Amino acid sequence: MLSLYEQACEIKKVTGWTQEQISEETGLHLSTVSRIFRMPDYMGNETSYKLIKQLHEETVSSPFPLYIEQLFNLYEDWKEHYTKKEFLRHLNILENLVKHHKELDSIELSACRLNWLLGHIEYDRTFYLKNKPIIQGAETALVWYKKSLNIINLHNNQNLLIQKYKIQQCIVSVKFNCCEQSHRSQSEEIRRWFLEMDYLQLVTEVIKEDSWNWMAARNGLVAASILEDFEKCLFFWNAMINVSKNFKNLNFTPSKNWVSLKEDSDLQWFINQLNKD
Repeated sequence: MLSLYEQACEIKKVTGWTQEQISEETGLHLSTVSRIFRMPDYMGNETSYKLIKQLHEETVSSPFPLYIEQLFNLYEDWKEHYTKKEFLRHLNILENLVKHHKELDSIELSACRLNWLLGHIEYDRTFYLKNKPIIQGAETALVWYKKSLNIINLHNNQNLLIQKYKIQQCIVSVKFNCCEQSHRSQSEEIRRWFLEMDYLQLVTEVIKEDSWNWMAARNGLVAASILEDFEKCLFFWNAMINVSKNFKNLNFTPSKNWVSLKEDSDLQWFINQLNKD
């Protein structure tokens, strides 16, 4: 689920509106809109989230069919509001419907998104619900995500860069969850895998496209640290600092979903290099 900050930045990117205009369009006080842009970790309240989300839906179009995007929105709502037992029951129903979709095996963008959704279902069964053996569930999730990635690569459209990055990031999450966290920074398999898919270049392109995307920069920083590429580490760290000066502080925690740079074992090599300096 996109944060207030992500949604606001995407609205601004598509419309070119100022904070004052976004304030007028949503009905939110200008100080609230300003806080959303100034504080990437700002949570806001239910009203601010509802109004920003509504404007985001009205202004930011998806390359995928609307009805499939609505399925993704439902999926996120189920995960947030249902018990794990209820969520699993809905996943089973949704999976059966998606697997029988007539476009699933096509090369259309709809098929990309359908395979992506099946990857999410298998990912959550395995790592969130813990309803499936890790190796089996991870392998199946990777099959769906890779099919999704293959389809989007066939379209060779620069406008799909962010979507391509997000699918790659889903694959990264599967790989990382299959490796003990304390071992990831030393994993030759993960290093080889990052190099084979040219991950650093992909994230670099994302940052050049969306300089506000500190989450992508953080992911790039992790990969660069594992690959022991200090120049790229500095590039991604500076991209984060350009979004918020708070990231200069290695102990800064941007949200409950992220640990500080100093506490992240995946960044051990990068932190060690900084300490040397």
